[in-house]
Amino acid sequence: MKKTVVCIIILCLFFALQNAMAARLSDEDLAKKIEGWYPTGLPLVNYDSDNGFGYGVRVYLYNNGTRDDEYFAYAPYKMQLYGQFYQTTNGYQYHEINLDMPYIFGTKFRIITSIAYDKKINANYFGQGADTAKGKLTLYTTYPTAYETFDKFQDYLDYADNDERFLKYYNYEYTKPSYFLNIYRDITQNLKFLAGLEVKKVTIDTWDGEKFDGTPQGPTLLQQLQPLGYDGGWSNFIRAGIYYDTRDYEPDPKTGYLIDYAFEISDDTIGSDYDFTRHTVQLQYYFPLLQSLTLALRAGYTDANGDTPFFEMGYFGFSLNRRTGLGNNRTLRGYREQRFVGPTMTVANAELRWKFAEANPWGQNFQFKITVFYDVGNVYDKAADPFTDPRFSDYHQGYGGGLVIAWNMATIVHFYYGMSKEDSSVSVDFSHTF
Repeated sequence: MKKTVVCIIILCLFFALQNAMAARLSDEDLAKKIEGWYPTGLPLVNYDSDNGFGYGVRVYLYNNGTRDDEYFAYAPYKMQLYGQFYQTTNGYQYHEINLDMPYIFGTKFRIITSIAYDKKINANYFGQGADTAKGKLTLYTTYPTAYETFDKFQDYLDYADNDERFLKYYNYEYTKPSYFLNIYRDITQNLKFLAGLEVKKVTIDTWDGEKFDGTPQGPTLLQQLQPLGYDGGWSNFIRAGIYYDTRDYEPDPKTGYLIDYAFEISDDTIGSDYDFTRHTVQLQYYFPLLQSLTLALRAGYTDANGDTPFFEMGYFGFSLNRRTGLGNNRTLRGYREQRFVGPTMTVANAELRWKFAEANPWGQNFQFKITVFYDVGNVYDKAADPFTDPRFSDYHQGYGGGLVIAWNMATIVHFYYGMSKEDSSVSVDFSHTF
């Protein structure tokens, strides 16, 4: 394990020396960056494999400032404010107001804050821990049967007699109204510090006993295992982090790297019903193979200790954003959301992004990119296991491709299709995976 840590440190130092002051837009992109205020927004008519067809709207308001501003070439924007209304046919709602202000009022501080309402009536729970990454989809009932793929499991539910009782076996319901405030401060042009707070009230319910076609749903996996957090409650935590960022343009990087460490702590002194800590590390690297072709790489690690509720266990607590994992469009494409969850999780992603077209209708800039990707990830029970007992044969792999559209550079819309040996996934959403 010590050798691995030393190798990572040497690699990070190498990147730091190679790209010490790369966190600036290229002259070409700087010329395309518009000044002042402008809106963007899209009707949200999309689909993903977990939530079904979605509809709603997200509206952005940007202020880029002027070219004379000190940070015009370094900040993605001076202000980004967006509001979202969104719901899906599979019972998912996510409504949010989010404000991001880099270098607020000309200082070295950045504020990102959000208030959101998150409700899902078909959230996934496939169990947790290393053992869940080793096996197949299995009904732990009086008829234990394993399924190679999610489609085969679904076929069993669709065509076998009287198995409506297993229809929601891997599902549960939650509501999560939440608020967070993250404050960042430049130590140097590239080195930044984070302090933040998140407050969230979680209500959990299961489908047990609900009737479908006259047949009551049998005990769901969540009801059978009743992990910590089964009763919901307040999940509040404070955050601290430090990261070194040389990416040329945060929403859509073409060159540079990000080294990120974040720490989260939750306990009753801040009104939480749970006492736990989380450490998260991330490395991102962007290398321009050609002027229009970028290789993007990411490696991530997270470890949760203490009394971590099951609904918090499946997150990577990166400094700039928390990402659900493992599964779906933010970590391991080709799998269901939170398909693999454990106290310790690893993820690695590789993407090729090729800009094949650009258009400027009505004073707007649109860049069109084809992307192909390869994702891997695994879960563990202890913090050191990825190094002392990595279980490479248990790593789950996803791959695929899609289309990415950059609207005025900062608004990123993606269309992904992911595949794996177990399942496939479709995602139409905002921002890159990383």
